[in-house]
Amino acid sequence: MSDATPADQHGTPSLVDLQAEVVAAREELVASLAELRSQTEPQALIARGGRAVLGVFTDEFGGIRPERVAIAAVVAVGVLAVVFRRRR
Repeated sequence: MSDATPADQHGTPSLVDLQAEVVAAREELVASLAELRSQTEPQALIARGGRAVLGVFTDEFGGIRPERVAIAAVVAVGVLAVVFRRRR
């Protein structure tokens, strides 16, 4: 028989085989849940958000994109001008 898991003469897996599959599946589930938990910790979310924002202002080589920095600066100055004007 060339199957990776031994089976009885009817081709059905034995109880030991089924138990081993359940244990392996449980271990894989626990590992997956631990990975998901680590990805959703506040520090991980902050780091991912920071990288996303940084990625907007840098190119694929890590260099700064001056046109995007200039646009962000103009928008910030515009927002500040509106805020100061409304206060007067």
